[in-house]
Amino acid sequence: MVVDPDADSRKRVVELLREAARAARDPGTSAGPGAVAPPTDESHTLAVHEADNGNAAWALVEVVKPDLVVAEILLEGLSGMQLLRRLRERYEADAPAMIFVTTMSNEVDRYWALRNGATAYIIKPFDDEFLRARATKFFEDRDEGGLDLDSNWIAVP
Repeated sequence: MVVDPDADSRKRVVELLREAARAARDPGTSAGPGAVAPPTDESHTLAVHEADNGNAAWALVEVVKPDLVVAEILLEGLSGMQLLRRLRERYEADAPAMIFVTTMSNEVDRYWALRNGATAYIIKPFDDEFLRARATKFFEDRDEGGLDLDSNWIAVP
């Protein structure tokens, strides 16, 4: 799930997630900067739900539990931080992984997010490779059945 009020940002993140999913399923696929992705077939399909605010995101979570949520912190309705808290309360140890891609560069926000279960905290503007690499690792770990969120924290300045 991608949650961002900016449609262009959502589109960019969705494409990066799809590239990461392809790279995780085809380790020989280069997903680096400037890489040309191979054609997508059914084995590479990644269902990505989008929301432009926190309330819409939570409504989607009520219907479809995502494996991964990539969200901006600054959202109308529920903030990204509130969304993270609700996901942790509702799903406890089985909560979706959460990557923040945000304009919030405050150390306190970064600390709070990571301390409360965010898998990564990436500050906008960001290099596509940061998100692509983190998402690829997430998909690899998920597909191997060995996702341990506590050992996968990363903060990108």
